[in-house]
This record gives sequence, C-alpha cells and structure tokens, in this order.
Amino acid sequence: GGRILIGGEFTNLGGQTRNGIARVDADGTLDMAFDPDAGTVEAIVVQADQRIILGGGFTSVGGQTRTRIARVDANGALDATFNPNLNAGANAPFVHALALQSDEKIVLGGQFTNVNETPRPRIARLI
Repeated sequence: GGRILIGGEFTNLGGQTRNGIARVDADGTLDMAFDPDAGTVEAIVVQADQRIILGGGFTSVGGQTRTRIARVDANGALDATFNPNLNAGANAPFVHALALQSDEKIVLGGQFTNVNETPRPRIARLI
C-alpha cells in the first residue's frame, strides 16, 4: 500500500516512541496506528495476506513473550497463533535473515541451533 516498514535497534522515530519497528507512508510520515513494540528487528517479510514476520533479537512483541521471531497482523497486532520456539530462554540467539518462499513457507537464518526442539543449526524452514 505504498508504506515502508523500518526495522532496527531504535526506540524513537520522528519524536515518537517506537521500539525496533515502525511503518511510514511514502512521504515519510509515521503511521501512528502501527506499533508492535518489538525491540531489535533485523529482518522483515510481508506475507501475501499482509501479515508481517519479524526476526531479530527481541524477547517480546506487544508485551507478549516471543523468542526472536513473531508475526503481526497488518495493523501491528501480535498473531498469537504463530510462536516458533528458537532455543527457548533469554539467551536465544538472533534471527538475522528471513525469506518467504513462493509457497508462503518461511526460511530463517541466524545463530539458533534448534527450532521447535528439532536440531536446525543456523537455517530452518517453517511449515
């Protein structure tokens, strides 16, 4: 829709509190309605249904525990049905890269060694 998603390690954008992710209109105006409150976001992909996958170093999104990967709806609300477990615990390593395959499966890369308790050193595909 002409909007731009911005991820990183920030807590403020344009004088407004934003934690790790923000969305701006094409003219650079901050979308005030979009505020997932995630922490450090290093990778972003948008699914065909406009849901947004976030990867990074965060441990919560919207006040809910999430271990380095999460999905939010187009409005920024956390999708509670999506909660892969990457090396559970506070020391779980970052997700550095995300890709969306043509079949909508999600490929992630990072420092993790397990996904949903299955060995997946540094790269995995979610089905």
